[in-house]
Amino acid sequence: MKKYSIILLTIISNNCIAQEAVKKSVSVNSTSFDYYESKVNSKSVVLVFHDWFGISDLSFEMLQRINEKGMDAIALDLYKGKSGKTNAEARQLMNSVDMANVWDYINMVVSDASKNYDNVFIWGFSLGTQFASRASINNNSVVTGLVLFYGNTPQAEDDLNKMTFPCLMVMGSKDNPQGAIRFYNALDKEVTRATLFIYPNARHAFAQKLFNAGANYDEEAKKTSFDLAFRFIEENS
Repeated sequence: MKKYSIILLTIISNNCIAQEAVKKSVSVNSTSFDYYESKVNSKSVVLVFHDWFGISDLSFEMLQRINEKGMDAIALDLYKGKSGKTNAEARQLMNSVDMANVWDYINMVVSDASKNYDNVFIWGFSLGTQFASRASINNNSVVTGLVLFYGNTPQAEDDLNKMTFPCLMVMGSKDNPQGAIRFYNALDKEVTRATLFIYPNARHAFAQKLFNAGANYDEEAKKTSFDLAFRFIEENS
């Protein structure tokens, strides 16, 4: 029998980016995962799936930005407390995900959110888009909307048929967006309200200062794309 529990651990701050994030531990079977929660007592929540660096300054920035928009936020930690600062460290961490238990953890967090909120949005970055997409498909009856930033997109017909919620995909034009274009074209627009936004001249992970030691970071692309994403969430709440 699968077992899990939630234990409140601590209130943390990270370089003054997040004013108040509550770290919680989730026990799944014989292992545990963490997530970070920042609440403003909203009826809507955004679940954030990190990129291949793990929980980073961007993750805590997201918690703050989401709170500023009047919504609660949860940042899931797929790496069990580990994180990277360089591409090389992130590449190693990418292969460290506990696939035997991670989906019990993710589905539990999504299920718990659906019991406590009227609207459950899921937002994934890069590596996190794979988990964000699958989490949304697995829980399509309770997910309000999905936001994917520069990552992999579902292509299988069975998965596309289960995407009955609004979806926003954001890519940079220099990030090989063909997969995202195929994904958008394959969706049944009468079932899924889908939007594809390709930012001119932006490269992969343009919102993450750690990627390629900041070489790909694009403040204007990040601002414009974040504004679009929050507008998408507001319109679908």
